[in-house]
Amino acid sequence: MGNELSFERFLALIKAKYRVFIVVGGLAALIGVVLSHPLFIKPRYLSMATVYPVNLNSYSIETRTDQLLQLLRSNSIRDSLIKQFDLQTVYEADTTQKGGHFALYNEFLERVEIGKTQYESVMIEVVDEDPVRARDMVNAMLRQVNLLARRLQREKSHEVLQIAQRALAHERYKLDSVEARLDTLRKTSGLLAYEAQAKELTKGYVRMLSTGASQGQREQVLSMIKDLESKGGEFRQLTELSNMFRNNYDRLLTQYETVVNDVTKELTYTNVIVYPEVSDKKVYPVRWLIVLLATVSALLLCFLVLVWQDKR
Repeated sequence: MGNELSFERFLALIKAKYRVFIVVGGLAALIGVVLSHPLFIKPRYLSMATVYPVNLNSYSIETRTDQLLQLLRSNSIRDSLIKQFDLQTVYEADTTQKGGHFALYNEFLERVEIGKTQYESVMIEVVDEDPVRARDMVNAMLRQVNLLARRLQREKSHEVLQIAQRALAHERYKLDSVEARLDTLRKTSGLLAYEAQAKELTKGYVRMLSTGASQGQREQVLSMIKDLESKGGEFRQLTELSNMFRNNYDRLLTQYETVVNDVTKELTYTNVIVYPEVSDKKVYPVRWLIVLLATVSALLLCFLVLVWQDKR
């Protein structure tokens, strides 16, 4: 053969060395079958769940689905799962060595996938050698995201609760101060209802003048009228303030009770559409694909070697 490369030359080479290709391809396929055996590559199983977000309040322009994604991808949930399932032992990651945590987190991200579907739901997929552990990890993530969302919501509600408590206490202080002064006026001057008392005393005084009551009786009524004149304005003003402060207190008390309900309520933040299950079929490794790639790679390498030898 000449040194010129051509399709006819390659075809002639393959025909001349077909036995070599058969042997190499057979050996490569056999090696692929052996190396893809569970003895060498542990099979992994998939468990998944599909959920919709509920009871979440958006902090910006993000959707509730985006917010749920951020919560699921938080470090606190990741670390909680690692601790609960002892994943550093499962993944054989030595966190005492330099770069151990980096390797552990990368392995976690490789096995746990969280994404958004086209229907604005969130899909959680966990791959593990133990199908039960894969299912349990998905369930644990759903529990943890509820706890995390509840904790964040309660932190904000506690801030609002403190503000409501201070406002309620201040309004109560003003109301008590006004009521204390009103009680003093009631006890010392006999003021109970300014408008009604002023009206009745005026009528009584006029009646006394027309009926010829004694001077002592008239002076007694005049003294009561003067008490109304001297302290009635303050009593009336304090009564109006008391009514206003009481209305404010009732309004703030309603707001306070609403905030208390926000702090103590037990909500869930996911609606599970597809529940995680224990899979009975592995998703990794795909043995036929490994065998195919090994065979094709070996045949290609064999062909290149034969071409190189023929060219020499």
